[in-house]
Amino acid sequence: MARKMVNRENLEGLGIRRLAEILLELGEEDAEIKRRLRLELASEAGADMVAADIAKRLVTLRRARSFIEWPKRRSFVKDIDRQREMITTKVAETRPDLALDLMWRFMELAEPTLNRIDDSHGDVSDVFRQACRDLGAIAVRTSPDPIRLADRVFDAVTTNDYGEYDQVVRSVFPALKEVGTARLKSRLSTALAEQPESNDRYDFKAAALKRALQDIADGEGDVDAYMAQESATSGKSPRVAAEIANRLLAAGRAQEAHAVLKEGSPMPGGYSVIDWEQAWVEVLLATDRGDEAQDFRWHCFEHRLDASHLRDYLKGLPDFEDVLAEEKALDHALTFPHFTTALAFLIEWKEQRYAARLVLERSAEIDGNAYFILDPAAKTLESAHPLAATLLRRAMIEDTLKGVKSKRYRHAARHILECHALDPIIEDYAAFENHDAFVERIRANHGRKTGFWSRVAERTG
Repeated sequence: MARKMVNRENLEGLGIRRLAEILLELGEEDAEIKRRLRLELASEAGADMVAADIAKRLVTLRRARSFIEWPKRRSFVKDIDRQREMITTKVAETRPDLALDLMWRFMELAEPTLNRIDDSHGDVSDVFRQACRDLGAIAVRTSPDPIRLADRVFDAVTTNDYGEYDQVVRSVFPALKEVGTARLKSRLSTALAEQPESNDRYDFKAAALKRALQDIADGEGDVDAYMAQESATSGKSPRVAAEIANRLLAAGRAQEAHAVLKEGSPMPGGYSVIDWEQAWVEVLLATDRGDEAQDFRWHCFEHRLDASHLRDYLKGLPDFEDVLAEEKALDHALTFPHFTTALAFLIEWKEQRYAARLVLERSAEIDGNAYFILDPAAKTLESAHPLAATLLRRAMIEDTLKGVKSKRYRHAARHILECHALDPIIEDYAAFENHDAFVERIRANHGRKTGFWSRVAERTG
């Protein structure tokens, strides 16, 4: 008899009783499964029962102190996210008042939780950031007392050590209403005025208060109030200038936006600031400087092969002129000083012919360490341009062997086989050595790297 697949249809065939027995057995062995079963059963009894069960779990999590080791990390993150999800669905659907209280209590777990887990992946913080957004949605449905809500938001803003409340003002703003907004604005402004001088050091608390006031300003559509929280120094930052300019543009104040961006323009020869560039183009267009906007777009493309600027530049050209301009751009990419940047652009632009030409004409410049670009580029090129794909893979192989990068041996072995597979369809290697000659050379130079050759043997065996 053929073995059955584990799928929904076959599991349903086991029957309710048998599945219940299996779940009970699994629940005895796995606490997470048991908690999930308890929550599902509680949901059948109504929102109050689910809320009570979640509340107990939150208390347990709050009291916990032990560090969560890596093997248990994934299940822990799933557990806390499930508590969040149950609040927003099973409880909030019929008892948004209970859900709002539970979500505030859930948010209070952020600090103790992040103190006992490695969040280098950021997924734990993501759970609490989503919970903050959920908090706002539930508050809008609940219509809580706006004064109490404002006070609670103020407390959150001033105890935001891990950034879990970064979006709390934006999130709950609709629920604050006019009276709650006034209350929160007053408390934030008073707290900011009472902040002691920071002696030129970055004042995190003052910055949090200012951001919260700016979020209120955004909610009220008050650009001047937003700008008032920026110092004369911060306004010269290209990023800050772009944020202010975008708000001025939305308010129909394009000339002011132009002046702000000029004041906060990036240093000549410095790093590019994408947000500033995008805002600058929008301001030029809004102030009837279309030709300047086009020149700027081309300048940005020419200096770093920015595909988004080129795309907008071509859209701004009359019919037929865009074809010639695109050819000019592709020719420029072929001579761009940084090979890897040029290859990445041509692959993103879906110009395989030009990408292959770049590889063949400038093969000596291929950086084999740039595997994050070369590997996907080789996959893209292998069907229509197998020689170019082979040269990219050879560069990665040689970089791995010369650098004795043993962790990449398995990838290099894969590249050897990929080159071998392409060999029969490469009709002419031109000035480049054929596959057998390449393998013979690297074996002569790196024959003692048995870790690599054993990987090759595994794949060919």
